[in-house]
Amino acid sequence: MRAAIIDRFGGPDELHVVDDLPTPQAGPGDVLVRVFAAGVNPVDYKIRDGSSGVAKKLGPQDFPLVLGRECCGEVAEAGEGVTDLAVGQRVFGMPPMGHQGGCYAEYVALPAQGLALAPERASTIALAGTALAGATAWTAVHDLAKVTSQDIVLVHGGGGGVGQFIVQLAICAGATVYATASAQHHPRIQGWGATPIDYATQDFRQVSPRPTVIIDSVYFGTYEPSLDHLAPGGRLVILPTLADLEPARARGIDVSIPQIVPDRGRLEALAEQVADGRLQVEVSQVLPLDEAARAHEIVQSGHAQGKIVLTVA
Repeated sequence: MRAAIIDRFGGPDELHVVDDLPTPQAGPGDVLVRVFAAGVNPVDYKIRDGSSGVAKKLGPQDFPLVLGRECCGEVAEAGEGVTDLAVGQRVFGMPPMGHQGGCYAEYVALPAQGLALAPERASTIALAGTALAGATAWTAVHDLAKVTSQDIVLVHGGGGGVGQFIVQLAICAGATVYATASAQHHPRIQGWGATPIDYATQDFRQVSPRPTVIIDSVYFGTYEPSLDHLAPGGRLVILPTLADLEPARARGIDVSIPQIVPDRGRLEALAEQVADGRLQVEVSQVLPLDEAARAHEIVQSGHAQGKIVLTVA
């Protein structure tokens, strides 16, 4: 099968496409997915350069390594014990965080529980960029921050791949939402019903009232100032997994980092909101698999508008 792989950790130029990688097999509880499109996420380049927790658990036996942690495609084979998904059904999803991934390829074997049926009304490209970012946002907004209509929510990085889901889910929960983002993202943020803040020219502490919830997908440069801005008794959710939570804990702040576990129920809920238009998935660029290195450069720059998606089939 064709796949974008790395033979060692390094920069974007380590990513290259091969045509003769063995097709994986669907083990017990797994589904072999014929991939149509795969989302590109920051965790992908952190695995590629060796800096992520997943990468640190890999050894020489794991190379060549196929990257990619979310996709949309169709069931090519159902492994032993899988009775609720059938060959030919369109699905989307993601592996658990300890899984190596492998979505930048024509086929990937994934645990069935991390896959959900794709509604007919939702596009393949949108769903390819929904599973990981959407599940992260769902966990942050609903499970950890427990956002309600009584909350004032400040989102750092509201125009990014995960940030777009966080802002919209918080709006759907009835909250009053402010979101920091560059000026190019402001029309979208306003369209969702939130108040944009230009981080380049405005101090978020002067624009937003003291929020009851801060969800920070930026961390660098925003974390420390946010500690003083959060309302007493407020909740703070930090997205980078290696964030230092001690400064917040020392102040008695309820702070947490999302631990993402693929869950079909959440994926189905996200897919239905994408299908009926309540969640708009902004995909700024769709690139062929051969341009996986370029996709990494864009995401790593930190200036991608929404999601970057690779087409595979």
